[in-house]
Amino acid sequence: MRREESGRPEPFDSALQPTPAPRLRPARLADAPAMARVMRAAALAAADGYLPGAATAWGSLPALYHRWAMLAGGEARVVAVRAGRLVGFAGWRGREVTALFVHPRAAGRGLGARLLAAAEAGASRGGARTLTVVAARGAVGFYLAAGWRDAGPARSPLPGGGHLPARRLTRPARRATSP
Repeated sequence: MRREESGRPEPFDSALQPTPAPRLRPARLADAPAMARVMRAAALAAADGYLPGAATAWGSLPALYHRWAMLAGGEARVVAVRAGRLVGFAGWRGREVTALFVHPRAAGRGLGARLLAAAEAGASRGGARTLTVVAARGAVGFYLAAGWRDAGPARSPLPGGGHLPARRLTRPARRATSP
């Protein structure tokens, strides 16, 4: 550490330090409010190119929805946590990847790929041979780069009515490995 002219060490600048990679773990019902916040932030960050209000509606699902998805909705979910804060999550049910959201401040560092791999592995362990996802327009490139194939147009329903333009994508499931 360099010393100032006074002989004291310079103050620690945490902004220059690398941040640890988020840890993945199974989601808990108590994570629902944080999942709602991450989804809202990610949807608003992806708002370009959608009709006015579509991204706001897309990100408006409350914590209650996320709890329902994990209970009655039958979704399994995994969350990414860094420094005690939830920064992303993915969900799957059967052969379908149902959710994948990364907070914009945690995006661009491979976290989405890690979450997708966890969802794919979970679906494969459940016996899926082919995986599907209905991807919002802005996420299609991400899935294609991960080896998914475009299977045509789709529409994702929005809370309160309407639809978000999307694409249906598929890929063969990878061979399941033991946990």
